[in-house]
Amino acid sequence: MIGILLPSVWSVRNVVYGGVLAELERSGLDTRLFMRRVPEAGIASLPPEFAHATSCAPLLEPPGVPVRGKALLDGVIRSAFSRRHRLSSYPIYQRWYARDHTLRDRIRSASIELGGALACGTGAFDRLCTLTEEMYRRSHDLDDVRKQLGAERPDMIWSTFCVSALEQPYVLAARDLGIPVVTSILSFDNLTSRGWLPEFDHYLVWNAGMRDRLLNLYPHIGLDQITITGTPQFDFHRRSDYVWDRAATLRRLELPEDAGYLLYSTSAEILTPEEPELVARLAEKMAASERLRDRWLVVRLHPLDDGRRWVDAASRSGRVRISSAWDEWPEQDGWTLSSSADQARLVSTIAHADVCVNVASTMSLDAAILDRPVVNIDFTAERDAPRGLLYEEYGADHYRPLVESGGVRVAHDWVELERLLVRALDDPGVDRAERARMVSRECGVVDGHAARRVAAALLELLDRQDEGGNGGGGGRNTARAGAAGAAGT
Repeated sequence: MIGILLPSVWSVRNVVYGGVLAELERSGLDTRLFMRRVPEAGIASLPPEFAHATSCAPLLEPPGVPVRGKALLDGVIRSAFSRRHRLSSYPIYQRWYARDHTLRDRIRSASIELGGALACGTGAFDRLCTLTEEMYRRSHDLDDVRKQLGAERPDMIWSTFCVSALEQPYVLAARDLGIPVVTSILSFDNLTSRGWLPEFDHYLVWNAGMRDRLLNLYPHIGLDQITITGTPQFDFHRRSDYVWDRAATLRRLELPEDAGYLLYSTSAEILTPEEPELVARLAEKMAASERLRDRWLVVRLHPLDDGRRWVDAASRSGRVRISSAWDEWPEQDGWTLSSSADQARLVSTIAHADVCVNVASTMSLDAAILDRPVVNIDFTAERDAPRGLLYEEYGADHYRPLVESGGVRVAHDWVELERLLVRALDDPGVDRAERARMVSRECGVVDGHAARRVAAALLELLDRQDEGGNGGGGGRNTARAGAAGAAGT
């Protein structure tokens, strides 16, 4: 039996709707979902895709108390990790978050950076990483998590969102109980923008580039501890049942039946607090443009955006439509069950857009996979634009390769933005080769079968445990061995 951690809406998307859960069921493997929220009626009251799981249990949050100095120590570790590997992302985000710092905040940040500079050496860094884990253990009671895992006796734990604090107690408790933990690197920015990661037994990654980056950042990891699978989040883009036809898409977006539209994908509010004003200005510029005035502007909200900050921007133009990421807004910590219709709305909205616009968003990859032209906005030098957006993110380690690939085009002022939008309208195939190369390099193989490869990798790892005589014991179905080979085809 495998225990699957589902701390976020992205975990639900990849595991449940992405099809990994169904593949594991077909293999004959028992699966236990550890979910952020478990309804009283259990699996029976959840969407039908959850029925592929054997059972579900709550994802526990161990009681804890703040430990003096731990936040400072974690900051030093992030700084040291960035310095050791010369990551450009860290100073970019630090400058952004420090823009409103008080004198006290600046003194604290300077102390963290000094500590990071002193802790760059391997020995010192490793000791600090050990110390922060010890501090976490002293401040959190893991007994209930250990008892839960001990009662369930999973042969393996699958971490689906390795940078989530909600997974940490399960990773530590599993280690205490001798249960192997496999993790999936969820997003293309996780290795370079989220700081040091805890230790896992095995890693599932998108592509060879992500594998090589992981090996470079964590030299103690062996090549045999990494499997390239792709990511299920892009499987939807290759599945016909997740792409509505144009007429159905326009109806769902509440657009006229003959409408053409630009799709603007928003970023996280913490990085783009003035983005609604930028979008309102974009709508005004479109209305004044002879070539763009007949197009609608569909604004696809960030998955954790509650929509309230967009009310004014939407009301300032009659040709703006706000499209939510989910039918039900997620909780503050990012949890919601979502639905298959949510995924279909995402893919279909991109597929029928004339051009996709954003500020350094992952949606550039989604659009490129569906062969839609992508225009990014970097108005750092544009005086006639809001300033409260992290345009500097284009230089971050994960996003810079997209810009350099030519698969996305970057507009630096309003005139260039209009030119690039019109260029894409006139020739939707422009930059097609560059987009394809960008997708191949950044996403790996996007063929709609990543969920199958993830399931096959998990099954193979379980079989290795059997051969080595390891594992938590109990609950495994011997029929899975043959299914693992079928899953990998």
